[in-house]
Amino acid sequence: MVYNSKRLRLILYLFITVLPFYYIISINLYAKKPALEILYQNDSTEFMDINLTTLKYYIEEQVNENYLIRTPGCTIPDYSKTYKIVEAKYDKAKSTCGTRAVLIEKISNEEIVFLIDEKKMKPYTKGKKYSCCYQFGYPAIVSGEEDYTQVRYTNCTNFKHKTKGELKTELITVTCALDSSKKRAIYEDAYIILKKLNKEPTEEQKTKKPWNVLVLGLDTVSRARVYSSLPKTLKYMLTNNWLDFRAYQKVGYNTFPNVVSLLTGAKLSTIYRTCSPGMDQCNHLMMWTDFKNNGFKTATGEEDLQLPDTFAKLGYKSSPTDHYMRPLFVTGEKRRGNIICTKMKPSGKNIIDYASTFAETYKDENFFGFFWSNSYSHNLENILTLIDNDLVNLFTKLNDTGVLNNTFIYFLSDHGFRSSTLRVPYESYYDERLPMFFMWVPTEFRESRPQEYNNLKINQNRLITPYDVYLTFHHTITISDSQPFLEKKSEACPNCTSIFNNISIDRTCEDAGVDEKWCSCHELVEISQKNSDVIQATNLAVARIQDKVSKVKTTHCMKCEMLKLKSILRSHTYRDEYRNNTYYVIAFVMSPADVAYEIKAVKHNETFTLYSENTISVYNVRGRCAIVQNERAYCVCSPSCKSHTN
Repeated sequence: MVYNSKRLRLILYLFITVLPFYYIISINLYAKKPALEILYQNDSTEFMDINLTTLKYYIEEQVNENYLIRTPGCTIPDYSKTYKIVEAKYDKAKSTCGTRAVLIEKISNEEIVFLIDEKKMKPYTKGKKYSCCYQFGYPAIVSGEEDYTQVRYTNCTNFKHKTKGELKTELITVTCALDSSKKRAIYEDAYIILKKLNKEPTEEQKTKKPWNVLVLGLDTVSRARVYSSLPKTLKYMLTNNWLDFRAYQKVGYNTFPNVVSLLTGAKLSTIYRTCSPGMDQCNHLMMWTDFKNNGFKTATGEEDLQLPDTFAKLGYKSSPTDHYMRPLFVTGEKRRGNIICTKMKPSGKNIIDYASTFAETYKDENFFGFFWSNSYSHNLENILTLIDNDLVNLFTKLNDTGVLNNTFIYFLSDHGFRSSTLRVPYESYYDERLPMFFMWVPTEFRESRPQEYNNLKINQNRLITPYDVYLTFHHTITISDSQPFLEKKSEACPNCTSIFNNISIDRTCEDAGVDEKWCSCHELVEISQKNSDVIQATNLAVARIQDKVSKVKTTHCMKCEMLKLKSILRSHTYRDEYRNNTYYVIAFVMSPADVAYEIKAVKHNETFTLYSENTISVYNVRGRCAIVQNERAYCVCSPSCKSHTN
């Protein structure tokens, strides 16, 4: 019979084998249209050359729970299943900024009213008579120009409960003193009240569809840390259909390169060369300048200014945006237990509240806001969970006030933990490299641009970098302007693209502009610490570190102790068959002071090359005598001058 034909049996076999795959993919036909292009060519109804490997990966990425993503170009295991993040213990007694007894309410854009809560003020006054006054804060004038790194104040104007006054500028400080001793302040506070710009939009700007952008960044928050430490925020986002980008990959060591990459798309060499005199010299490269030039109102703010690896490092002397929060934090930040306070309010909550007010104020106009919080998450002693309720309240309020109707929210970070006891487990290798990235997409956008929205959903399971986010910002400007989309290129990553576009399932770290030393697209395999290659790579790294130690310049009468290998903590490997490379990821401890490092080395044709060696121990204290901040990682300070005794 005809059924005995070899040809027909082959056709029947292919039909039975391929049909289930085709059915799985076709369940969500419209959303997965790019995947069907694997099966069809030129819209033909005949099967063409089927890439079974790509098809296999496509199906696996939908059902395999052991991987964050699993594509032909990038495989990242779900390390969070065995990696536990435990936040620091909360010292409630010490972690308070005090009780705010004076409120300032905004009556209009020009007028404010002062409100004194006598019950809350009583612990400060002890029942004695007192008086209060307020001052407006402005950037200092240095060499005839405004300098936002310093604050100058107006004369102090007395006020009482329900006193009204003019809102002259956004920064206001309040001081109260006992009448019997006016020189000693018993109560001090600082406030920031958003003062809306009165500039009316042009007719051209009125014709634009206002797709607004609000970026809220938290320092040192991996995706796994969100799942562990922000349970309420996570539940809110997942319940309300926020997007969760599972493989958002960092591109640099610390905060500065990762944040600047998403704000400029530029090479770090360009950034350091242009910005080295100060951030004012490169503000034209920043994303908020592009938004401002296209009629968007702009704002930015960052707290915990003492950190060395943020914008505070180089600093803006002039305001980079229409609204700038820095003067508030210049009034004085202090650590109180687990939190950082700006007078009577946590600095991080100032960021959240101002971001909310900014978005609500300009929701019917085009706006771009970029706000960065450090103090609840930067170090292990900070407790991310403390801000969980505040984030839920923020997102709920933005929804209730209609902001989310036309505003994209980018909730993201720069990297995971780079140094702490949490860096001992091997899973921390992935955690450091994979910061969180959640995104709210306006409902109106989902309905009016279904293809872009479906691309966003697909891209949750793709390798994404800050360069892609930068290009997405630009894409948003184009969409708001209703003009034909001309894709901008990133200097640092010419092959990167807006995540409104469908990102290739074959994308690799190289395609995404990620250097191999940061790349997460592989599965680490444990290897014996006694393996000869592990020993050779470790010795190479130790020699490199010792060379750096010998070159560190220190303060007077201090030196860096020479470090020696003490023990290997862990050793893992992975292969790149295409390049015939074997990579080694090794963590080890050096003495004195039990300084730990993680290194990555590659072996090619029997030759070893060291890619990176980064400390995974907290180093800001033990290396404080190093003059150059970045060299503290290689220094254990000790006295070098001999004491003279009689």
